[in-house]
Amino acid sequence: MVETIGKGGQSREAQVSPDLYAAIAEHLATAGEPLADLRGYQAAWRRAIEAVHGQVTGTHGLRRLSSQQYYAKTYAKMRAAGLSSAEARCTARQEAVSLLGHSKTRTDQAACYLGAA
Repeated sequence: MVETIGKGGQSREAQVSPDLYAAIAEHLATAGEPLADLRGYQAAWRRAIEAVHGQVTGTHGLRRLSSQQYYAKTYAKMRAAGLSSAEARCTARQEAVSLLGHSKTRTDQAACYLGAA
């Protein structure tokens, strides 16, 4: 697990592969500073998307897509566990919004990222 400080100064943990963890740990041990500042991160993101001939729309497009995929998987898991469609939808929406770093009760964020899901 790695801890990151994101929007609004909120701390969150993310699971990464052992190889990525080792590479990050090595960088921080030798450089003692973050991999990139905000502008460096944005430039690297743009280059990576352009390298695969993708359309650069910033990171919110990826956040939206990943939250929608997470919602779909969670919804299916909840339905398989026996929850009703409404219960599974509510639980999956709350978990997806929480994963994005927002309060589970933020229905506006659920609508923004998940639409009518």
